[in-house]
Amino acid sequence: MKKIFIALSVCAFALAGCDQSLLDIPQKGVVDMGDFYQTDEDATMALTAAYDALATNYVAPLYNDNIIYALWNYPGDDMIAAGNNKTDNIAQNELHAFRYPTNNQMITVGYNSFFKAIYAANLVIDNFKDADTPVKKNAVAEAKVLRALSYLQLAIGWGTPPIVDHVLDATAKPTNAESAEAVLDFIVKDIDEALPYLNKRQGPNDKNGAVRATTGLANTIKGKALLWKGDYKNAQAALKKVIEENNYQLLPTAQIEDNFHADGDGSPEKVFEINIVWSASVSGYTGHSTANMPWLWNWRSDVMTIPNGVGTVMHNQGWGECNPSQKFIDVLLANDGKESARRKAWVKDYDEVLYEMPYASDGANPVMGYTDFKASDKDRGIYRASGLYGHVGWFMWKVNVQKRDLSSTNARMQNIRVFRYPEVIFMFAECALKTGEDRAMALQLVNDIQNRAESQTVWTDADFTLENLKTEKMIEMWLEGCRYQDLIRWGDTDELKQNGKYFPNFRDKLFSGESDVHEGVIDESDADWCVKLYPDLGFQEGKHELFPFPFSETSVNENIKQNPGWE
Repeated sequence: MKKIFIALSVCAFALAGCDQSLLDIPQKGVVDMGDFYQTDEDATMALTAAYDALATNYVAPLYNDNIIYALWNYPGDDMIAAGNNKTDNIAQNELHAFRYPTNNQMITVGYNSFFKAIYAANLVIDNFKDADTPVKKNAVAEAKVLRALSYLQLAIGWGTPPIVDHVLDATAKPTNAESAEAVLDFIVKDIDEALPYLNKRQGPNDKNGAVRATTGLANTIKGKALLWKGDYKNAQAALKKVIEENNYQLLPTAQIEDNFHADGDGSPEKVFEINIVWSASVSGYTGHSTANMPWLWNWRSDVMTIPNGVGTVMHNQGWGECNPSQKFIDVLLANDGKESARRKAWVKDYDEVLYEMPYASDGANPVMGYTDFKASDKDRGIYRASGLYGHVGWFMWKVNVQKRDLSSTNARMQNIRVFRYPEVIFMFAECALKTGEDRAMALQLVNDIQNRAESQTVWTDADFTLENLKTEKMIEMWLEGCRYQDLIRWGDTDELKQNGKYFPNFRDKLFSGESDVHEGVIDESDADWCVKLYPDLGFQEGKHELFPFPFSETSVNENIKQNPGWE
């Protein structure tokens, strides 16, 4: 210790005796903040940083989950948040079973992530508020749209988050918004101020327009905010503008899967997605993360074997988190039928996974067909006797990571889908049902979705009801963050009261010695373990309509009033 002290003292003495001017060496590549926010180039760079912040904070702050996916899917009634076993993915299970505390990691990270993105947007807005060129005005406008997007997430999740419309100093302790309506009004104000200076997407094939804040994105955000406010007339008007731009289209049936894979980035259905892969052909904006739901497919590589090596289309890793609920499967099959293109693109049954997936036979030979597999190979399937945890026998395929989604370094390289065109259609159709205006137009648009899906259910005018619309939206938008939000907004919270009460295992009798052939079976022997351990779990009215403000926030800011039921 004496030697260290002496050494430090000598260093301090030596520095004190030096000519300080010798240390004033200009740093190369560093711009003083006072000299930065000046030019069109500066505005573009600052806006790029705001997009980067959106990507960095939305994509994968923890667990390789992108945060908007986690918050808006795990609490839904259309999936089971599982994993490897009961103790796996605790934060996700807490959300799904409505047993989460105020320090739940998903909620905490989500809340903080949205405000980090807002901070980056505010830097642009504050420093170019007196914009005097088209480039600067556009930068401010796009930043306001990005801010509005983050506030839309906060308004839906927390109701009355603080409205921060400028960069705060480090000591600031903002208070809750006056009301949830005030937050939604703030979102609409941001959008209205931005719209005159935004660009439109340049046609359905404009990939750059899918990752930029365009008029289409702005009106989508505005429409959704007004829908949450219950202002159906003005919401419908905003959403109709998106439709009448004619810059968004449904992909044909044969390409329905492409929307959920890297080669579908920037597709005509993408109103907005967060750009993860830097590509000059897509955009100059790049996120810092390469994770987009990389593990959230529902069979585990350590539980379910792929015969003779890696599949030709399927990524060979998984954590098993997002399994379809039996409720979702029942609704999907009743509506679409088993042979619809949408069913086959969304989920697969056990026999399809075993016998119809295009696996490589030995890494070199051509892909085996159904007959070859069934006759020659029994080493595939769920080999763990206890089976796949939290699984009803159907396998999520919709957002399953495929080989075409991987870079040369095995990184998952998909953009983050935020708004897809069908959501615009569903919101517009709901407004049409409420206002009675443009009913025929809305019906045709929804039928376009059903026909593209090859659904056995296509409506006449008499079928065009809110209840039927709810069903169709549940199916089409599965695992895209809509279902839970909608149930809250509609007040259909009884649908959520069974969450957390059913976690069966799906196993193969071949590997348990009960059969000499593959036979999948649902094991319900311990399916109710969670409700036994947490008897008060499940959705509670008057509490779970909103997330709690995180403990990390309320513990340092006494000005934040906690949401009802969480005090």
